[in-house]
Amino acid sequence: YEAGILMSKSWNHLVAGDIVDVVSPGFASTPEQVEAARKFLLKWDLRPRIPKKLIQKHFLHANSDDKRFGFLREALAAEDSKIIWCLRGGYGSNRLLPLLDKIKKPRRQKLLVGISDITSLHVYFEQKWGWSTLHASLLDRMGSGKLPAKIEKETMDLLFGETEVVDFNKL
Repeated sequence: YEAGILMSKSWNHLVAGDIVDVVSPGFASTPEQVEAARKFLLKWDLRPRIPKKLIQKHFLHANSDDKRFGFLREALAAEDSKIIWCLRGGYGSNRLLPLLDKIKKPRRQKLLVGISDITSLHVYFEQKWGWSTLHASLLDRMGSGKLPAKIEKETMDLLFGETEVVDFNKL
């Protein structure tokens, strides 16, 4: 990193038809938000992989700690994808860190995308595994249609390798 600049050169950029593993390490999303996120990824010509029981009734999170970790572990192990995009943030991702410590670092690096409480996963992946991550809007927000078009375009350009640098001094 340089002051005000995010470099994106250390991940495999997306191409049309790529699979996106969708996880929900924190709070739950509504079925409508999940569907909007799916449609958003399809709009970008990506193939969303959203586990059928990703969101289950729970008093606080999208699912139990074990289930949320299981979905994350499956996404990490998937050989046919290069990105894991979080559906929603909120408290809960930090509860998965001790479980991550129990598995071996995956052979293949994945790009983690998310923000908010997902930051605990960003820090883990960066510090423990040396992976690149991208602090960017969550899928429930991207699918909402409420984000400025500029944010969507900047995110798409970074992920697809159309741009290598975002200079925050020019924003």
